[in-house]
Amino acid sequence: MNALQSGTAASIDATAVEAVSAPSVSVTPTSGTTARKAKVSVGFITRSTDAILIVQIQRILVAMTGNAAYPSPTPAVATLASANTAFIAAVNAAHDSKVAKTVRRQQRTSLEALLRQLAQYVQTTCAGDLPTLLSSGYPAQRRQQPVGLLPSPQNLRLRRGQLGGTLDARCNRVPKAGAYHWRYAAATAPGTWLIADPTLAAYATLTGLVPGIQYTVQVRSIGSRGPSEWSDAATLMVA
Repeated sequence: MNALQSGTAASIDATAVEAVSAPSVSVTPTSGTTARKAKVSVGFITRSTDAILIVQIQRILVAMTGNAAYPSPTPAVATLASANTAFIAAVNAAHDSKVAKTVRRQQRTSLEALLRQLAQYVQTTCAGDLPTLLSSGYPAQRRQQPVGLLPSPQNLRLRRGQLGGTLDARCNRVPKAGAYHWRYAAATAPGTWLIADPTLAAYATLTGLVPGIQYTVQVRSIGSRGPSEWSDAATLMVA
């Protein structure tokens, strides 16, 4: 297993990564506009091991060289290539001494700064067009898909609160729910629902209730697309 396969920093040869091919993506900007523009992902810069980062940089160098969609890269491709070569040398020497390890860290910090600068250039130049962005060798951020209507909360249960005139209500947590809305009605006026303050968690304490009266409670979850249907009702007499 070589250094690039294992993710270690041992003996990386600058020529070992020259065979990386450029992405086969059209560089012609698409016509029209879309609701959401593509964005460059830079998370790999700090997450990648030294060896993997070198491979990813080489992919960017191959993709950016002669790319008509990016006529004036900032920094220049040659500048990034030189910094990458210096980083490879620093990685290979890092096992020799503490000083060499410090040099490797410094070289990586400089290289990361160049990658971020180039990412900004790519983002501005591609104007949010996904094929053009990908032709740079940089990855694109994943687009979050909107969450549909959430299901109604399940397993609503009630218990008498520690203070008189209160009920503690709790339900199962609904994934992706941003809040929970609660409503309750007294048995003496079953059609008159009172709305409690929304909660971020899947529980609430209902206050100001009349002791000796039975109350019916329901809850619904709130997501990015609005509220769910109301849950099955739970009923309990207030102490």
